[in-house]
Amino acid sequence: MASTTELLSRSVAGMNALATVFLLVGYARIKAGDRIGHGKAMGAAVLTSALFLALYLASKVHLWLALHKTNILYRPEVGLTWDKLLYYVILFPHILLAIVVTPFILRAVWLAKQGRLDEHKRLTRWVFPVWLYVSVTGVVVWGFMEFSGSLAAAAQQAAK
Repeated sequence: MASTTELLSRSVAGMNALATVFLLVGYARIKAGDRIGHGKAMGAAVLTSALFLALYLASKVHLWLALHKTNILYRPEVGLTWDKLLYYVILFPHILLAIVVTPFILRAVWLAKQGRLDEHKRLTRWVFPVWLYVSVTGVVVWGFMEFSGSLAAAAQQAAK
């Protein structure tokens, strides 16, 4: 059976993957002229992203309580390798852009709810691809951790 560490990590990745699906459906719906379908899909993307954030924070609390750490390191047993470099090249912009884009997502939702669609459209021209990038790279970062054994090693350490 999977540990709490692994379950939380997989849940966080699942929410990112689901947000990606909703974002793509929302994009397809607005391109098809379906504002109602677009609104529903984007609302689901916002809700899924909020659930992601709650699970992400829960995973951080769990790591602190179980390991007295806030992060699991990617392959800490090795020096700098091509895959470790690639991991960090993906991770750092993912983190930075996730922090930066969040208030703009909220602003885009607010503009749409206020019916200020021209402003909403101008803002989402760059917010959408950034949000999509953050969602996709969240899953990629998890994949690195899961398939390198880093996540399992941290789970074993937490179980001790």
